[in-house]
Amino acid sequence: QRLRALFQYKPQNIDELMINAGDLIYVDPAQQSEAGEGWVIGTSHRTGCRGFLPENYTERAHESDTWVKHREYVFDTASRSFPKAEKEPNAKVNGEAHNLSMSRSVTNVLSLLNTALQRGVLVMCHGERVDQVFGKSWLQQCLTADGKYYRADLNFPSSLPRQKDSMKQFECDPPLSCCGIFQSRLIGEALLDQEVTISYVYSSPALCCVQTAQHLLQGLKLNQKVRIRVEPGLFEWTKWEASRAIPNFMTVAELVEASYDTDTSYSPKATSSPSADGEGGSAAAPLPPFFAFAGVPGVILIVGHGSSLASLTRALAELPSRGSRDFAQMVRKIPSLGMCFCEEQKEENKWQMVNPPVKTLTHGANAAFNWRNAILED
Repeated sequence: QRLRALFQYKPQNIDELMINAGDLIYVDPAQQSEAGEGWVIGTSHRTGCRGFLPENYTERAHESDTWVKHREYVFDTASRSFPKAEKEPNAKVNGEAHNLSMSRSVTNVLSLLNTALQRGVLVMCHGERVDQVFGKSWLQQCLTADGKYYRADLNFPSSLPRQKDSMKQFECDPPLSCCGIFQSRLIGEALLDQEVTISYVYSSPALCCVQTAQHLLQGLKLNQKVRIRVEPGLFEWTKWEASRAIPNFMTVAELVEASYDTDTSYSPKATSSPSADGEGGSAAAPLPPFFAFAGVPGVILIVGHGSSLASLTRALAELPSRGSRDFAQMVRKIPSLGMCFCEEQKEENKWQMVNPPVKTLTHGANAAFNWRNAILED
């Protein structure tokens, strides 16, 4: 048994044990025959001394409280090359010699374990946009007479990224609201808690999608480690509204200048956004280019629009397409950061839709509040 001292005890006799508050004491129940009532015989974890001590000065402690860290080893799962030699060289770790062949064996085993991990595709809708809260004329509420942006409500972003063109471009390509930024980071933190391994991130060129991916990666603590691959083919179908046109999106160079972790070496699979009939929001290029990472473990994250959830996952899971009317009704029900998850079934050589690794974020509406009208009115 392991006991923890609650109070200091100074020995009154030579066979008694000196203890301080917080000390941990080992007690063997089989060796308590010599102890009188209210006393135990224990060994101090701190000093190694043994003797009698009053039992009411202690409480039971968890056995892990007395575990001792002797040394620490760091295993590198990345592939490493070692020079060939007649004798395997030794490396010193914490002052002790270790054979590198053993380290290489451990690396190989861990690499095999990583390869055995299930692959998944997580398709997610962007977070809350400012126009979803403040309407299509949101930008007019935030511009001064000389055309400068200011924060008209706390749910507006504190600033807008710089564009070479007019700020009016944001009317067709609105950013996330502050709540949308918080939502995205919260989902990233939840994915981190579930130990979800993100290998690649693809995003629609829409600013709200790039921002969602950015803050998700921040929540996952993967910013600057996993870069966002901007894919024009992931932009949502432009026929939802007859008046809609493809916005002038920020370029990858502008996104990088605005401190978004975009992959400048990525070559898009589609040069323009889709406008075909049927299920909108699907990639203009065939699906395989997005998932052609044979042997790469972990999850591919795709941040798109409401239409992306069905068009990408159903095709990957080899499910039939929906009709245009059913598809439109389904898309209207998808909330901010709604998600679908496909998991690879290696034994059956196919993909299957399963529950996402984290729950959907649910929250209520919060209307604008004017204290004058609400409090001072008669």
